[in-house]
Amino acid sequence: MGKLSRNLRICGGCGIVYTSVSFEKYIDECPICKSKRYEKLVVGSSK
Repeated sequence: MGKLSRNLRICGGCGIVYTSVSFEKYIDECPICKSKRYEKLVVGSSK
């Protein structure tokens, strides 16, 4: 997962999880509802 997991976001509008980086461009809004409100999804190990 590495680098990709650091760019995960939860949409503030519809609640889906999406990544802010695709292969060709930076994604600044939710791909489904186009909301720009989001929270970063922190994926960490619980050690």
